[in-house]
Amino acid sequence: MWNADIYNRYNKERIQPSVDLVGRLSHKNFKRILDVGCGTGMSTASISAVWKDSEIIGADLSQEMLTKAKEALPSVSFVQRDCSKSLLDMGNFDLIFSNAFIQWIPNQEKFFKNSFAMLNEGGTFAAQIPLFGEMPANQCLIETEKLFSDKLKNMNDSKFVLHSASEYYEMLSKCTDKISMWITDYVHEMDDHSKIVDFLSGTALRPHFEILDENEQERFLNELLKNIAKTYPIQKNGKVLFPFKRLFLIGEKV
Repeated sequence: MWNADIYNRYNKERIQPSVDLVGRLSHKNFKRILDVGCGTGMSTASISAVWKDSEIIGADLSQEMLTKAKEALPSVSFVQRDCSKSLLDMGNFDLIFSNAFIQWIPNQEKFFKNSFAMLNEGGTFAAQIPLFGEMPANQCLIETEKLFSDKLKNMNDSKFVLHSASEYYEMLSKCTDKISMWITDYVHEMDDHSKIVDFLSGTALRPHFEILDENEQERFLNELLKNIAKTYPIQKNGKVLFPFKRLFLIGEKV
């Protein structure tokens, strides 16, 4: 289960990538927009701030997330859907937008294909994907998982599915030859190491929490904190810098 309150705790850090992706597209006119895996509506808010007169639909599987989204953006239509499955019945769109969602889908190449099938001619697909596998925090997580291998041995089906930037390019290039892509490191200033663990609790640690009981979760978080503290140095002012690598993809249907 997603915890919307934990996810929203770092809304400033989580919303900026969607703002930046929208900024790359703000010169375009989209009449019908789909925000896939919209969560609590952070990315939807970035979209609606630019395309005020467009029909915007946000889709997500989590009812808790959608409740938060509807409270924040009552003028936007939100629907509960499993976005890892085909959404073709929702009709065609001028923009399909995905912010930090694709990594939860096992068959991501099929998701790209289905998304382009839903685009009108000349439509745009835009996505932001965390490259968590390339971050030191991921190795901290892997080392911690080894201590709980018996309990977490069947967790792979619910974890991130991570690919490299070149692999995502290959997937997207099967749908279009008009592609823009870039990578940005967002450097988050954290008060201490525990804030990094807290940040990860809203996303990457969700599958672990679904398997571990309350006592095991506490032990897991303590061990992860030790590994994080070894990896990320404390700055002279007492803060801890947490660079977060994100991939951006834009493809146009031609």
